[in-house]
Amino acid sequence: MKNMKKVSCIVVLAATIIALTACNKWDCNGDLDGMWQLTEWRDKDDVVKATKQDMIFYSFQLQMACFRKQGDGVLSFPYVRTSLKVSPEQVYIYDPIKYKSAGHDEILPMSSLASYGVPEDGIFQIQVLTSNEMMLKTNSQDVLTFRKY
Repeated sequence: MKNMKKVSCIVVLAATIIALTACNKWDCNGDLDGMWQLTEWRDKDDVVKATKQDMIFYSFQLQMACFRKQGDGVLSFPYVRTSLKVSPEQVYIYDPIKYKSAGHDEILPMSSLASYGVPEDGIFQIQVLTSNEMMLKTNSQDVLTFRKY
C-alpha cells in the first residue's frame, strides 16, 4: 500500500512537471499582453479621430501584435498582424503582414496601419499601462486610449 502511494505521488509529480514545461510560450509583455479596445484617439490638435464606436482592436501576445476593425457586427479584413518589440517605455510595431491565401502572407507598408492609429514609424510611448487601461502616445503627439477586454 505504501509503495502504491509513493508510485502515485511520483506519477502525479511527473505529470505536473511535464505539464508545466510542455509549453514555454508564456506571456512576456506584462500588462500589455491581451486584447484591447480603442476608446479614444486624439491628434496633436486635440481633435477626436476615433472612439470606441469605431470598433478598433489591438491584441498583443509574445512578439506579435494584431489589429482589426469591426463594423456593423462584421469583422473587416484585412486582419493585420505585425512584429512587436516592447520595453517599459515604448512599444515598437514593425513588419505588417496579412494572410493572403493558401498559406501565403502579403507584406504591407507601415502606412497600411494608419487607420488603426499606428504611426508610420511604428513607435508608441507608453503613458499609462495597467491590467485594464492603456494610453499610448505617438511621436506626432497623437494619444490613443484603450480598455482591456
